[in-house]
Amino acid sequence: MNEPLLDREVLHRAFSLLADRLSRQGVVGEVHVFGGAAMVLAFNSRAATRDVDALFAPDGKVLEAAWEVAAELGLPRSWLNNQASSYVSGRAGRGTPVFDHPHLRVMTTPMEHLLAMKVRAARALRDADDVRLLLAKLGLREVGAITDIVARYFPDEPLSERSRLLLEDILSNDNT
Repeated sequence: MNEPLLDREVLHRAFSLLADRLSRQGVVGEVHVFGGAAMVLAFNSRAATRDVDALFAPDGKVLEAAWEVAAELGLPRSWLNNQASSYVSGRAGRGTPVFDHPHLRVMTTPMEHLLAMKVRAARALRDADDVRLLLAKLGLREVGAITDIVARYFPDEPLSERSRLLLEDILSNDNT
């Protein structure tokens, strides 16, 4: 079964409906987006994403409202989820606001944190273009500087060989 892709327009519509539902409940929600949705929302670097990986609060209220939005827009129930939250660093901090409403604030994770997450995941087909874009935005061209950023966010998790090879491949191809 093919899930609908979420482009910027659909994401903004979904967040608007989510804000409306939270407003009716007198709830102020916060959504901290990372992954592909962050690339769509903060950098407009890809056309769409399958879902919105995020941390959100208050968890139960935001999730229930998101399920209602899913039903209204014909989206998968998991369009907004916290399933990848175990990959987020506790040192991420606040990122760039991408949607602001009195009852819902949506922000992307900081660019360096997103880079660290993408480098650690090192999925060549899914992450290489994102890593390349983030490196360009941050002006990074040395493996050592990149590994320093990854270590800042994930100090107890050494960079895998797969991650190092992906970085070396990206940097060598971009410097030729």
